[in-house]
Amino acid sequence: MSGVSHCRCLLCGMERQLVEQFAGRIGQETYRQFVIFSPVLSTFPSASELIAYLHAVQTEGNRTHAKDGILAELLRGTTGKGRSHTSRELLLLAFVPMLHRISRQVITRSPGLAPDDVAQHVVTALLESFSASEFAGRNSHLAFAFARLLRRNAFAWAERESRGVIHSFTGIDSLERMPDGDGPQPIERTALLRHFLNRCRQRGVLSGKDLELLIQFMLDELPSANYSNASRQRMKRLIAKLRRAAMRPRRTKFDDRQLRLF
Repeated sequence: MSGVSHCRCLLCGMERQLVEQFAGRIGQETYRQFVIFSPVLSTFPSASELIAYLHAVQTEGNRTHAKDGILAELLRGTTGKGRSHTSRELLLLAFVPMLHRISRQVITRSPGLAPDDVAQHVVTALLESFSASEFAGRNSHLAFAFARLLRRNAFAWAERESRGVIHSFTGIDSLERMPDGDGPQPIERTALLRHFLNRCRQRGVLSGKDLELLIQFMLDELPSANYSNASRQRMKRLIAKLRRAAMRPRRTKFDDRQLRLF
Protein backbone atom coordinates (compact mmCIF):
# COMPACT_ATOMS: atom_id res chain seq x y z
CA MET A 1 0.00 0.00 0.00
CA SER A 2 1.23 3.51 -0.75
CA GLY A 3 3.03 5.42 1.97
CA VAL A 4 1.34 7.89 4.28
CA SER A 5 0.14 10.89 2.31
CA HIS A 6 -0.50 14.35 3.71
CA CYS A 7 -2.48 15.37 0.64
CA ARG A 8 -5.92 16.72 1.53
CA CYS A 9 -7.66 15.74 -1.71
CA LEU A 10 -10.80 13.62 -1.57
CA LEU A 11 -9.10 10.53 -3.01
CA CYS A 12 -6.21 10.60 -0.54
CA GLY A 13 -8.66 11.14 2.31
CA MET A 14 -10.67 8.12 1.18
CA GLU A 15 -7.49 6.04 0.91
CA ARG A 16 -6.32 7.02 4.41
CA GLN A 17 -9.72 6.17 5.88
CA LEU A 18 -9.80 2.73 4.26
CA VAL A 19 -6.19 1.99 5.22
CA GLU A 20 -6.90 2.88 8.84
CA GLN A 21 -10.08 0.82 8.78
CA PHE A 22 -8.34 -2.36 7.59
CA ALA A 23 -5.44 -1.77 10.00
CA GLY A 24 -7.76 -1.78 13.01
CA ARG A 25 -8.73 -4.87 14.97
CA ILE A 26 -12.22 -5.10 13.47
CA GLY A 27 -10.88 -4.44 9.99
CA GLN A 28 -8.25 -7.16 10.32
CA GLU A 29 -10.86 -9.69 11.42
CA THR A 30 -13.21 -8.63 8.63
CA TYR A 31 -10.43 -9.15 6.08
CA ARG A 32 -9.51 -12.54 7.55
CA GLN A 33 -13.10 -13.75 7.33
CA PHE A 34 -13.37 -12.37 3.81
CA VAL A 35 -10.34 -14.22 2.37
CA ILE A 36 -10.52 -17.45 4.37
CA PHE A 37 -12.34 -19.41 1.65
CA SER A 38 -10.36 -17.97 -1.27
CA PRO A 39 -7.11 -19.76 -2.21
CA VAL A 40 -6.12 -16.69 -4.26
CA LEU A 41 -6.70 -14.02 -1.62
CA SER A 42 -5.78 -16.00 1.49
CA THR A 43 -2.12 -16.02 0.45
CA PHE A 44 -2.04 -12.39 1.64
CA PRO A 45 -2.22 -12.22 5.46
CA SER A 46 -3.45 -8.62 5.51
CA ALA A 47 -5.23 -6.09 3.32
CA SER A 48 -2.11 -3.93 3.25
CA GLU A 49 -0.03 -6.76 1.77
CA LEU A 50 -2.71 -7.51 -0.82
CA ILE A 51 -2.94 -3.87 -1.95
CA ALA A 52 0.84 -3.42 -1.90
CA TYR A 53 1.15 -6.38 -4.27
CA LEU A 54 -1.47 -4.93 -6.62
CA HIS A 55 0.22 -1.53 -6.57
CA ALA A 56 3.71 -2.92 -7.21
CA VAL A 57 5.12 -2.34 -10.69
CA GLN A 58 5.90 -5.73 -12.18
CA THR A 59 6.43 -6.55 -15.81
CA GLU A 60 6.61 -10.34 -15.83
CA GLY A 61 3.71 -11.97 -17.64
CA ASN A 62 2.91 -14.40 -14.84
CA ARG A 63 2.73 -11.51 -12.37
CA THR A 64 0.20 -9.74 -14.58
CA HIS A 65 -1.94 -12.87 -14.76
CA ALA A 66 -1.73 -13.23 -10.98
CA LYS A 67 -3.01 -9.68 -10.52
CA ASP A 68 -5.85 -10.34 -12.93
CA GLY A 69 -6.79 -13.37 -10.85
CA ILE A 70 -6.88 -11.26 -7.68
CA LEU A 71 -8.97 -8.52 -9.28
CA ALA A 72 -11.36 -11.09 -10.76
CA GLU A 73 -11.77 -12.70 -7.35
CA LEU A 74 -12.47 -9.32 -5.73
CA LEU A 75 -14.89 -8.43 -8.50
CA ARG A 76 -16.83 -11.66 -7.99
CA GLY A 77 -17.00 -10.79 -4.31
CA THR A 78 -18.96 -7.60 -5.07
CA THR A 79 -22.00 -9.74 -5.88
CA GLY A 80 -21.74 -12.04 -2.87
CA LYS A 81 -24.01 -11.59 0.11
CA GLY A 82 -22.13 -10.31 3.14
CA ARG A 83 -18.93 -9.92 1.09
CA SER A 84 -19.76 -7.16 -1.36
CA HIS A 85 -18.91 -4.27 0.98
CA THR A 86 -15.41 -5.56 1.75
CA SER A 87 -14.79 -6.39 -1.92
CA ARG A 88 -15.73 -2.87 -2.98
CA GLU A 89 -13.49 -1.28 -0.38
CA LEU A 90 -10.51 -3.42 -1.41
CA LEU A 91 -11.13 -2.65 -5.08
CA LEU A 92 -11.30 1.07 -4.29
CA LEU A 93 -7.91 0.82 -2.57
CA ALA A 94 -6.51 -1.18 -5.47
CA PHE A 95 -7.63 1.41 -8.02
CA VAL A 96 -6.63 4.58 -6.13
CA PRO A 97 -3.62 5.23 -8.43
CA MET A 98 -5.87 4.87 -11.47
CA LEU A 99 -8.46 7.21 -9.94
CA HIS A 100 -5.77 9.82 -9.32
CA ARG A 101 -4.44 9.50 -12.86
CA ILE A 102 -7.85 9.82 -14.53
CA SER A 103 -8.84 12.72 -12.25
CA ARG A 104 -5.69 14.62 -13.25
CA GLN A 105 -6.37 13.94 -16.92
CA VAL A 106 -9.94 15.25 -16.59
CA ILE A 107 -8.85 18.40 -14.73
CA THR A 108 -6.12 19.05 -17.31
CA ARG A 109 -8.68 18.84 -20.09
CA SER A 110 -11.41 20.71 -18.16
CA PRO A 111 -9.63 23.06 -15.71
CA GLY A 112 -12.89 24.77 -14.73
CA LEU A 113 -14.10 21.71 -12.86
CA ALA A 114 -13.60 21.46 -9.11
CA PRO A 115 -11.11 18.68 -8.21
CA ASP A 116 -13.38 17.30 -5.47
CA ASP A 117 -16.30 17.11 -7.91
CA VAL A 118 -14.12 15.19 -10.38
CA ALA A 119 -12.87 12.85 -7.66
CA GLN A 120 -16.38 12.19 -6.39
CA HIS A 121 -17.56 11.39 -9.89
CA VAL A 122 -14.76 8.95 -10.73
CA VAL A 123 -15.25 7.10 -7.42
CA THR A 124 -19.00 6.81 -8.01
CA ALA A 125 -18.46 5.74 -11.61
CA LEU A 126 -15.96 3.09 -10.54
CA LEU A 127 -18.34 1.64 -7.94
CA GLU A 128 -21.11 1.51 -10.52
CA SER A 129 -18.82 -0.21 -13.02
CA PHE A 130 -18.34 -3.21 -10.71
CA SER A 131 -21.77 -4.46 -11.79
CA ALA A 132 -21.26 -3.75 -15.51
CA SER A 133 -22.17 -6.70 -17.70
CA GLU A 134 -18.93 -6.44 -19.69
CA PHE A 135 -16.94 -7.55 -16.63
CA ALA A 136 -19.08 -10.58 -15.83
CA GLY A 137 -16.85 -13.63 -16.09
CA ARG A 138 -13.88 -11.63 -17.36
CA ASN A 139 -10.50 -12.82 -16.05
CA SER A 140 -7.88 -10.92 -18.04
CA HIS A 141 -6.75 -7.32 -18.61
CA LEU A 142 -9.18 -6.15 -15.95
CA ALA A 143 -7.21 -3.09 -14.85
CA PHE A 144 -6.91 -1.90 -18.45
CA ALA A 145 -10.63 -2.48 -19.10
CA PHE A 146 -11.66 -0.59 -15.96
CA ALA A 147 -9.35 2.31 -16.82
CA ARG A 148 -10.69 2.54 -20.37
CA LEU A 149 -14.33 2.47 -19.25
CA LEU A 150 -13.78 4.96 -16.43
CA ARG A 151 -11.76 7.36 -18.60
CA ARG A 152 -14.46 7.36 -21.28
CA ASN A 153 -17.16 7.92 -18.65
CA ALA A 154 -15.23 10.70 -16.88
CA PHE A 155 -14.42 12.62 -20.07
CA ALA A 156 -18.04 12.48 -21.23
CA TRP A 157 -19.22 13.68 -17.81
CA ALA A 158 -16.65 16.48 -17.76
CA GLU A 159 -17.76 17.69 -21.17
CA ARG A 160 -21.37 17.89 -20.03
CA GLU A 161 -20.47 19.60 -16.77
CA SER A 162 -18.16 22.11 -18.44
CA ARG A 163 -21.04 23.50 -20.45
CA GLY A 164 -22.60 24.71 -17.20
CA VAL A 165 -19.54 26.23 -15.56
CA ILE A 166 -20.08 29.73 -14.23
CA HIS A 167 -16.92 31.74 -14.76
CA SER A 168 -17.18 34.63 -12.29
CA PHE A 169 -19.26 37.20 -10.44
CA THR A 170 -19.09 40.86 -11.50
CA GLY A 171 -18.03 42.31 -8.13
CA ILE A 172 -19.09 42.85 -4.56
CA ASP A 173 -20.17 46.46 -5.05
CA SER A 174 -22.91 45.40 -7.43
CA LEU A 175 -24.33 43.28 -4.64
CA GLU A 176 -25.31 46.31 -2.61
CA ARG A 177 -27.39 48.05 -5.27
CA MET A 178 -28.71 46.88 -8.60
CA PRO A 179 -29.44 49.59 -11.21
CA ASP A 180 -33.02 50.14 -12.32
CA GLY A 181 -34.10 49.82 -15.91
CA ASP A 182 -32.43 46.75 -17.34
CA GLY A 183 -32.75 43.41 -15.66
CA PRO A 184 -35.44 41.71 -13.62
CA GLN A 185 -38.05 43.69 -11.73
CA PRO A 186 -38.47 43.30 -7.92
CA ILE A 187 -40.82 40.27 -7.98
CA GLU A 188 -38.72 38.48 -10.57
CA ARG A 189 -35.53 39.47 -8.75
CA THR A 190 -36.85 37.86 -5.57
CA ALA A 191 -37.74 34.62 -7.34
CA LEU A 192 -34.43 34.40 -9.19
CA LEU A 193 -32.43 35.29 -6.13
CA ARG A 194 -34.12 32.75 -3.90
CA HIS A 195 -33.66 30.07 -6.54
CA PHE A 196 -29.94 30.78 -6.86
CA LEU A 197 -29.24 31.05 -3.13
CA ASN A 198 -31.36 28.03 -2.24
CA ARG A 199 -29.15 26.04 -4.62
CA CYS A 200 -26.13 27.29 -2.70
CA ARG A 201 -27.76 26.33 0.59
CA GLN A 202 -28.56 22.82 -0.65
CA ARG A 203 -24.88 22.36 -1.51
CA GLY A 204 -23.76 23.56 1.92
CA VAL A 205 -22.24 26.82 0.69
CA LEU A 206 -24.63 28.87 2.85
CA SER A 207 -26.43 28.30 6.13
CA GLY A 208 -30.07 29.22 6.63
CA LYS A 209 -29.13 32.43 8.46
CA ASP A 210 -26.64 33.34 5.74
CA LEU A 211 -29.35 32.88 3.15
CA GLU A 212 -31.88 35.16 4.83
CA LEU A 213 -29.30 37.84 5.55
CA LEU A 214 -28.10 37.90 1.96
CA ILE A 215 -31.62 38.09 0.55
CA GLN A 216 -32.48 41.01 2.84
CA PHE A 217 -29.26 42.81 2.05
CA MET A 218 -29.48 42.36 -1.71
CA LEU A 219 -33.16 43.35 -1.97
CA ASP A 220 -32.62 46.41 0.27
CA GLU A 221 -35.16 45.20 2.80
CA LEU A 222 -32.82 46.51 5.48
CA PRO A 223 -31.26 49.99 5.19
CA SER A 224 -27.51 49.92 4.72
CA ALA A 225 -27.06 52.19 7.72
CA ASN A 226 -28.38 49.45 9.98
CA TYR A 227 -25.42 47.17 9.23
CA SER A 228 -22.48 47.19 11.58
CA ASN A 229 -18.94 46.92 10.28
CA ALA A 230 -18.85 43.31 11.52
CA SER A 231 -21.99 42.54 9.51
CA ARG A 232 -20.49 44.06 6.39
CA GLN A 233 -17.31 42.04 6.83
CA ARG A 234 -19.41 38.92 7.24
CA MET A 235 -21.27 39.84 4.04
CA LYS A 236 -18.01 40.16 2.15
CA ARG A 237 -16.89 36.74 3.36
CA LEU A 238 -20.19 35.23 2.22
CA ILE A 239 -19.85 36.78 -1.23
CA ALA A 240 -16.32 35.42 -1.47
CA LYS A 241 -17.72 31.95 -0.73
CA LEU A 242 -20.34 32.42 -3.43
CA ARG A 243 -17.68 33.48 -5.93
CA ARG A 244 -15.70 30.32 -5.22
CA ALA A 245 -18.84 28.22 -5.50
CA ALA A 246 -19.68 29.85 -8.81
CA MET A 247 -16.41 28.63 -10.28
CA ARG A 248 -17.51 25.05 -9.78
CA PRO A 249 -19.63 23.13 -12.30
CA ARG A 250 -23.27 22.69 -11.41
CA ARG A 251 -25.72 20.05 -12.43
CA THR A 252 -28.25 22.81 -13.04
CA LYS A 253 -27.27 25.76 -15.19
CA PHE A 254 -27.97 29.16 -13.72
CA ASP A 255 -29.75 31.79 -15.75
CA ASP A 256 -27.69 34.83 -16.82
CA ARG A 257 -30.18 37.03 -15.00
CA GLN A 258 -29.23 35.36 -11.72
CA LEU A 259 -25.60 36.25 -12.28
CA ARG A 260 -26.44 39.90 -12.80
CA LEU A 261 -27.70 40.01 -9.23
CA PHE A 262 -24.04 39.85 -8.23
